[in-house]
Amino acid sequence: TQRGKPIPARFLGRVDHAQLPHNYTVFVNPSISEVLCTATAEALAMGKFAIIPYHPSNYWFFQFPNCLPYRNKLEFVANLRWALNQKPKPLTAEQAHQFSWQAATERLFSAASMTHREAKAAMDLSSTMEGERIAWFHNEVLGKGPRGDLIRKLFGAGPVSAQVQYQQQNQVDSEREGEAEDEGLGEGFARSWFATAIRTTWNDMAKAFGPS
Repeated sequence: TQRGKPIPARFLGRVDHAQLPHNYTVFVNPSISEVLCTATAEALAMGKFAIIPYHPSNYWFFQFPNCLPYRNKLEFVANLRWALNQKPKPLTAEQAHQFSWQAATERLFSAASMTHREAKAAMDLSSTMEGERIAWFHNEVLGKGPRGDLIRKLFGAGPVSAQVQYQQQNQVDSEREGEAEDEGLGEGFARSWFATAIRTTWNDMAKAFGPS
């Protein structure tokens, strides 16, 4: 919201959804880039309305009657007004089963399974130069360097698209920290393999055990 024009809402901070009063029946998730599908699944599994945008990551939720998808601002407002004045429909036994780990595992197996013909075709492809060229193109052309960041951004990765830029900035920060630690040491010792090994080990330990 614009500064000076707050929305008429009161934020309660972080609250365990299991502790929310039963009169909270509407869940709004407008995101199309963050990994929030689990939150939508939890809301629907708890019998809440879920107001979400039409987006490929949300298509699976459209089968449930309490899911209210929208395409534009007008539909969003209409869905929100309707949900605030209605009661969610109770889940049937079959619908509730869809949110279980057993059903999720069954969907995973179904999506990952291959016929003998598909497996043979995949093996034939991986054993040819064509498969190697596809792998090289994916790793070297699409995934590395600033080009990879650009492609991720074009495909809608949002804030997480600048992975190379993030890694480069971390490397610069690490080098600056190392230079600061070298102050007061002899130049010869600071550039020795021993000092380099100490800095590398220390930085690895800091990344592994430092605050996330």
